[in-house]
Amino acid sequence: MTPVVLVKLVGDGLLACLGVAGNAFILSSNVWHFCRVKGGAREKQGSVLAGEITVSCIAVANLLLDLFGFLWFVMKVLHLDCLIGNTGYTCIMYTFMVTGSCSFWFTTWLCIFYLVKIISVPNAFFIRLKRNISVLTFTFLVIIFIFSCVLSIPNILSIQFYQTNISEGNGNLLQSACNMTIQNNIPSGILIFSGFLLLYLPAGIMVYACVRIVLYLRHHIKRMERSSSSDIPSSSSSSSPALQAQIRISIMITCLVIIYLLCDTVLFLVLTSRFFISNFALIQDFGAFAVSVFTGGTASILIFGNSNLRRNLMSICCPASESTKT
Repeated sequence: MTPVVLVKLVGDGLLACLGVAGNAFILSSNVWHFCRVKGGAREKQGSVLAGEITVSCIAVANLLLDLFGFLWFVMKVLHLDCLIGNTGYTCIMYTFMVTGSCSFWFTTWLCIFYLVKIISVPNAFFIRLKRNISVLTFTFLVIIFIFSCVLSIPNILSIQFYQTNISEGNGNLLQSACNMTIQNNIPSGILIFSGFLLLYLPAGIMVYACVRIVLYLRHHIKRMERSSSSDIPSSSSSSSPALQAQIRISIMITCLVIIYLLCDTVLFLVLTSRFFISNFALIQDFGAFAVSVFTGGTASILIFGNSNLRRNLMSICCPASESTKT
């Protein structure tokens, strides 16, 4: 193993560990909270519970994406394709695609969820949607999972794994070489369309939701400042807990959109690099690092953007300070 390969494995391994730790913390914290609420007075239901379940689904998808992404990276760096075989490679790649698509679309639904909960539109359909968003959340999470499983099939069927033997001049077997090729029996239009639905449509929806939330809060804060200038001191115009929570959510959504767009750009380069870049292995390394950064960064953003998760993390890291507060 060369030093370059070792540095690649250690670097991506550390990023993967960060993502696994963050998403495992989110999942365990929410599961503990669900059990406590279920055994108690069940005071938290409706929209709050739907939001926490969406965050938990993101954590599960990112956890699997991190594990299978690192497994795929180790397989490519150490050239274990021949050892794993066609069936193993197909299973790893299919799980990698499905979990990646689920993670992207779950994050997109979280943006839509907060968009519906925060903004106000004088429209009968939107009011009905706002009232039933909690019930629709559970339905859409199941639809997203089925949607991701189905749309990943054309992409995985387009990947064919070949193993060829390279022999010396005297006919003795020298080594086995494994190549991953793209079949031509699946129309490229289907592959492009499925890739668009799995990667780029979520990006457009997330950007739209982020812009609408930020513009709405900006307009709302200015309206509160104008209305409070005559009767309420201006210092209290934007200091209400509800508004502060909405501002914190808008910052969280903005950070999620930024890190998603960065990951999306790298994945786009990975998908198109085989057509114009000869050093495809280098682009694959960037793709693996981008996935690890996305899962770890998403976990960090969700933890510090969610008050319950942030409080649980502080109670673990600084139990003395939390006990003095209580």
